[in-house]
Amino acid sequence: MPDSYSGTEKNFIMNLICISTDDYPDQHAAAVRHSTLARGMVELGHNVHFLLLSPQQWKKSELNYHGVKFRTYNSHHETDKLLKVFNFYYGIHKVKKRIRELHSEIRIDAILIFAADNRIIKRILSVAEKENIAAFHERTELPYVFLKKNSINDYFRYKYYLRHLIPRFDGVFVISDKLLEFFKTYNPSLQKILTVVDTGFFRMKGEPQFPFPYIAYCGNMDMRKDGMDILIHAFARIKKDFGEMKLVLIGKDSDENRKGLLLDIIEQLDLEASVIFTGQVDREDMPGLLGNARLLAVAKPDNEQNSGNFPIKVGEYLATGVPAVLTKVGEIPDFIKDGETGFLAEPGSVESFYDKMLEALTDYERAEKIAQNGLTLAREVFDYKKQAALMLGFIENYIKRDESAY
Repeated sequence: MPDSYSGTEKNFIMNLICISTDDYPDQHAAAVRHSTLARGMVELGHNVHFLLLSPQQWKKSELNYHGVKFRTYNSHHETDKLLKVFNFYYGIHKVKKRIRELHSEIRIDAILIFAADNRIIKRILSVAEKENIAAFHERTELPYVFLKKNSINDYFRYKYYLRHLIPRFDGVFVISDKLLEFFKTYNPSLQKILTVVDTGFFRMKGEPQFPFPYIAYCGNMDMRKDGMDILIHAFARIKKDFGEMKLVLIGKDSDENRKGLLLDIIEQLDLEASVIFTGQVDREDMPGLLGNARLLAVAKPDNEQNSGNFPIKVGEYLATGVPAVLTKVGEIPDFIKDGETGFLAEPGSVESFYDKMLEALTDYERAEKIAQNGLTLAREVFDYKKQAALMLGFIENYIKRDESAY
């Protein structure tokens, strides 16, 4: 397996189809990643179509976003279980039909399946194999974190995914070395694609939205994944040192029980007036909310889920040029160096996270220099066009290798 690819030839224009069930173009981290990579592919001269199998928030069935074409084939927001199942399978049928139509019209070079649903993967792979179209998959988390549940049926679905579906792909894109190690047992054709960010977008911060200094976090209000309890407890201590400082939590959490636990912690620490929940915000507002903060923070715990992924928010934090306080989990310390490109705390420790926030805020001139180094890292390593070129190069390499075999 090659370590890297230099990108695609200018005269080799590819038509790519992406299959997913997420909310596009930018409602969740995964959708942001896929949309940003696809945008990079388009800017590099290629054509990208997303065929979606879930209802979207846009009113029309089609959307053109930075040259990437999105179309949903399941626009029904049904509550009835039977109708949901019917619309799901009918959507797959329509997507299969559309793949055949596009292949006869423009010749599809590759299909990228971002969904992790066996029902989708099995059927789309069958079409790809029948039409002789290269098929690729992407994973950004260890599969047993999100696939393997408690029932015996879930266990067999998980095993079927690994043993019978993953080997059928012509290649698998992963985000970390741990995923490379995990998936090589099932498919040796692997390529690592790092987290991606458009640094230019995050430099457009505009006027401050709040009249007070604040520390910002963006994402789900999840203690297990993002250590929100650690962040809030550490902030309570920072508040004693910097009385005007507030904590702004950006993002929507549909889990009311989870948010209720955070509200209980906030109440116990007497922080009701100092912690602000913005709820879901427009993507266009993110550069301002993050870029005008004094610090950006996420206190990810050291667990299985975080050991194999690399958060897109890390790249976005660095891209703002604002000092970022993170934890030493997964591959974060492989790229971000404490005191050089960011501030790294020990995971699971309120004391350590507080110390790093205090270090950044106490000598803010130094912190800003470190943040500029982080911005340089984002531009040089996590740039979306560089990672898109890597993905395209891997696909092109396979296609040309496959064609030369005949």
